[in-house]
Amino acid sequence: MLVNGYNIVELAKGLWAIDDEKGCSMYLVEGTQKALLIDTGVSETPLLPLLRQLTAKPLELAITHAHIDHMYHADEFNTVYMHNNDIKAMNGILKLNMLFSAKMFEAKQKSYRIKSYISIDENSVIDLGDIKIRAINSPGHTSGSVTFVDDTHKVLFLGDAVGSGSGAWLWMPGSYTVKKYKAALHEFLNKLRQYKGYEFLGGHRMQGIAVEEDPAVHPLTIQVVEDMEELCAKMLLGEVTAENPTKIGITNVNTYSYGHAAMVQRKSKIR
Repeated sequence: MLVNGYNIVELAKGLWAIDDEKGCSMYLVEGTQKALLIDTGVSETPLLPLLRQLTAKPLELAITHAHIDHMYHADEFNTVYMHNNDIKAMNGILKLNMLFSAKMFEAKQKSYRIKSYISIDENSVIDLGDIKIRAINSPGHTSGSVTFVDDTHKVLFLGDAVGSGSGAWLWMPGSYTVKKYKAALHEFLNKLRQYKGYEFLGGHRMQGIAVEEDPAVHPLTIQVVEDMEELCAKMLLGEVTAENPTKIGITNVNTYSYGHAAMVQRKSKIR
């Protein structure tokens, strides 16, 4: 269903995927007491009127990480959850990143009520009534990146923790070095083992769906996370060839691949 530029797909009863025209994905989960939106996309079209067509429950927002394409509409919500590391970083390195990203997405600059956000961390729970959404830390893309777990629908919402099927961006300000990311992935993988059979939903879910123009993408699964950890090891050993040299803004980056995983990275951060 296409509404005001947003594509809406009902994945299950009480669970919707919403994609904006800029390739960003958000997810609406409705419980018996309230509803939770996970991320917001970066479309200029207001979001709340759309959400009100799907649920009449009180609405809250949970942000997987503090990048503009995941929190652009945070100003429309009274209750916003975000990891404490990213709340702190929004006064520093991530603030600069937001300024750069606004130009990249051709989005208007906004101010955010960061001090009013509710800080979350490992095992924080957002209670929707019959559905409990739990947070597990998955840092790397930002220091406060979070994956949200929905045991009712058996779904994980990963944001950009390992990309969405066509590669993770680790070149950005505030992202980890390859060595630090590898260590974080090892811890993350240990947590993921218990979610066998769960669906993995990324922050740009259409990137994980193979199309004729790009048949080499891979669905987002635990295999991607496992291969990403191995990719980090091979990058540190110099065993992966840099491909597709590109300039993003003023930054020179390359793509590194192994198995189902890929990373866009600066050479200076391969350490």
